[in-house]
This record gives sequence, C-alpha cells and structure tokens, in this order.
Amino acid sequence: MTGQKFRDALRSGKNVFGTMLTSSSPKMFDVTLGLNLDYVFFCDEHVAYNPETLSWMCRAYKAAGINPIVRILEPDPFLATKALDAGAGAILVPYIEKVEDVYDLVGAVKFRPLKGEKLKRILYGKETPSAELVAYLKNHNKNHTLLLNIESPAGVANMEEFFAIKSVDGPGVDGIVIGPHDLSTSYDMPEQYMSKEFLDLSCGIIRKARESGVAAGGHNGSRGTLDLQMEWAKAGATIIMHSSDMFHFADKLQDDMNRLREIKGEKTDYLKSTESI
Repeated sequence: MTGQKFRDALRSGKNVFGTMLTSSSPKMFDVTLGLNLDYVFFCDEHVAYNPETLSWMCRAYKAAGINPIVRILEPDPFLATKALDAGAGAILVPYIEKVEDVYDLVGAVKFRPLKGEKLKRILYGKETPSAELVAYLKNHNKNHTLLLNIESPAGVANMEEFFAIKSVDGPGVDGIVIGPHDLSTSYDMPEQYMSKEFLDLSCGIIRKARESGVAAGGHNGSRGTLDLQMEWAKAGATIIMHSSDMFHFADKLQDDMNRLREIKGEKTDYLKSTESI
C-alpha cells in the first residue's frame, strides 16, 4: 500500500499496520516482506542511518508495496522535501507545536515544487492558483502523505488549527502520531505510560483526531509496550506503529534466554533497558 493508496487509506479511516526499522541489513528486507505490513517507519531523528542507504531502503520497500515513512529531524520544510526526494512516501514531523510550521510543511509536501512568496500567498488564501496549476500540483503530489507528531501541550492545543489547513486536494495533514516519551515528559509524568493520567491523555488525543476525521495513532518506541499500543487501538487508533526491530529482538531474545536459563537451573534475567525512541 504505497503512495496515493496509503494516503487515501488514512483519509478514509482504514487501519494501517507497521513498525520501525533500524537495521539496514538486506536480510531484514527479506524478512519484513513476509510480515504483511502496510508501511515501515524510518526515524531519521534518532537513528544514525547512512543517507544513501536510507534512500535505497525507501525505494526498495516502496517497490515492494510497503510505504516508507521517514521522520525528519525537525519541523523544517526543506528537510521534508529532501526526504521525499530520497524516496519517502510519507513524512512524519517531530514535536510540532506552531501552526505556521504546519503551513510550511503542508506547502513542502503537498504543493511542491512551489516555494517562496507565491507558495505563501496560496497557502494563506491571498492568491488563487489557476486551474492548470491546481491540476499539476494534485498530480505531482498525489503520492505524498504528511503526518505530525503530537508530543506537547502546545501541539495538543493547536490540533484543530493543524487539521484546518488545506492542500489542493483536501486535507493538508493526513494523520497524527503520538510520541509517548516526549508527551509524557512534557506533561510532567515521564514514562508513566500505563498510568490512568497518561492513558486518558493519549487516548483522548486519538479520539479527538478521529472525531475530526483525521487518522491517528502512536509509536510506542520502547521495550515491553504492547499493552500501551493495545490501549490506543481500543481508543480508535488507525495508525498502528508498533515498536521496532531492535526492541522486538531484545524482548524475544531475553524471553528465550530466560527459558533456557531455567532449564539449566540458572537465575533468570528480567532487567530491561529504559531506552526510548
């Protein structure tokens, strides 16, 4: 499910399933193809990918029918267009708070190659593009998806304004993704993911987006967080962005090793890293 089909699936409320990949091993590509995923998520904010390798991975997964989502480093329209040029099918923008930033990102993802003052006049309704230009922009950007990370009180407060921004073919923003690590910290309850307060907050964000007709979900970027993802799914999440290759590896290997330790009469090890992405 790539390009326009992926974007339209989000807009129509369909569920999409994927995970974050940190490994650039060619074997990871083979394994992932057998998982029936709708997308893969590459976090270029926190993971040290080689740029050329990341571009190859985006293009390979896209050719295999799995949409590559790339999270850029910061809310920068030039980084968004760079990621699209590299092969991303969808752009995820971290820690979005300002409405002005979302206008810039909608312009970068949904109006390219327009830039500068002309783009700003069109985005803010001060100039009406010709029918010929509208048709061109629709076709040129039909395969691009824009997702926003909601990770702070300001981001939550401005969601409705984000959703009101339009592109030439409908919504400018196609979905939101909760970043629980930053969100919990910004609300003074760091990593208290399964507390009632955090579940009320995060599930409430998902419900608010879905009530506005916008796709929503969250990336639980740490170990042992399936229960959190399940709570979001129950709340109506349609973007199921579950964990990552390295965290699945760690969880499964630790469980297997503990079973083997038990057979050998040794003490089991349940220490878990609290590292988050």
